[in-house]
Order: sequence, then C-alpha cells, then structure tokens
Amino acid sequence: MTPKKIACFVEGQTEQIFVEKLFQEIAGYKKISIETYKFQGGKANRIIQSLKPSLVKDAPFFVLLYNCDCDSQVVSDIRKQHESLTNKGYEKILGLRDLYPISLSRKGEVERGIKGFLKPLQKMGIPISMNLAVMEIEAWFLAEWHYLSKLDNRLIPDFILQELGWDLKNIDVEQRPHPSQDLDDIYQLIGCKYDKSEKISQEIINYLDYEFLYLELVGRVQQLKNFIGEIDSFLVK
Repeated sequence: MTPKKIACFVEGQTEQIFVEKLFQEIAGYKKISIETYKFQGGKANRIIQSLKPSLVKDAPFFVLLYNCDCDSQVVSDIRKQHESLTNKGYEKILGLRDLYPISLSRKGEVERGIKGFLKPLQKMGIPISMNLAVMEIEAWFLAEWHYLSKLDNRLIPDFILQELGWDLKNIDVEQRPHPSQDLDDIYQLIGCKYDKSEKISQEIINYLDYEFLYLELVGRVQQLKNFIGEIDSFLVK
C-alpha cells in the first residue's frame, strides 16, 4: 500500500514537537508515520539533519516534517524543496511560522509578501499552504488553558485573572502581541520560567487537551482552525 504523503515545514523546535503530536492525535498513532528533519546553516549552505526516523510501518499516511530553525527560512526552504517533493509524489506542502517580532498591524503585508514569493510555484507542481500562528504558536497554548492546571493546580483561569488581569477563557489570543512572554508571566506566578526549551515545550505539548483543541478552539482561533483544516483534508483517503 502506497501511503498518502504530505510535507510540513515549521519554523522551530516548539512547532516541530507540536505539529508531530497534532498529526498523531488527529490521525491516530498507528495510522500515521512521521519522519523529522532539521535544516541548519545559512541560506547559501543549508544542511539537512535527520532528527527522528519513521517508527510506524505500513501506515496509510506519511508526514515529512522539517524544522527550518528560523521563521525567515520557512518559505525559502519550501521553495527550494518544492520541485523535489512534487517529483516524489507528495500531495501538498504545509508551512507554519509566526509573525513575532513583526507587529500584528503588518500581518496583511507579510501574508502578501509570502504569497508573492511562492506565486511562481503555485502554477506548477503540488500546492502550498502557508499558515501564520499569530503572533506565536504559544497563543494556541494560551487558548488551551486546561493544561496549565496540570503543571500546577493553582494555575486555573480565575487565579490568572486575579493576578494578571487576563481572562484566558475569553481573550482573543490572536491579538496578544507576545504570547511567549504571556506564558512566562504565568509561569512566574509559580516561581518557574517559560524559555522555549525542548523539555518545557515537550511537557506542554504532552499536557494539551487535544479533544478540546480540535472540537472547541477551532471555533475561536482562526489560524488554528485553518491549520487543522489542512490536516483534516490530508487525512481523507
């Protein structure tokens, strides 16, 4: 059986860990095989390093996941790999990066720039879908507030509202200018620090409530809805 294949390019380690887990949770762990690689070096001397081989054999779905190690490299790496992935029978390319430190007011400008950069490729080969996790992927973690109480039972929405003035149940996380700083502020309430390390990212991603994320958050976090919609479309045989 030939698997259905998709390539996904993300900007960094946190996105890499999250996207891998998200695909597995939506598809089912035994139904999807994922190989993970990391780009290193500058534009002129990019090197691809294998991070994690495929562990599930004969799965009906296959994801080639690239960590581009920088938000500005995601579109460039997609452009360089597009022809090869087309020739290898991939169905689509997904890209995921954030906007920070560019201001939210420039979101439309950035999206138009990405669209223009990729436009020549959209006329040939497989389609490309770029997604912006405005302003950072941590916005999606803020929206899934249930996981915070798994870190520490004090971190419930009422406590965070009392201490920081944010109602996590109702705020528009896509309007937060610096979501990773917001997470750090929450962590500091219990004497900890959010620093994007692999250990902390893995802990968060393991604690996320994916049923809530998939069934509820898509109704109020547009960019998450768009990204999950792309995954759902791919997972139709």
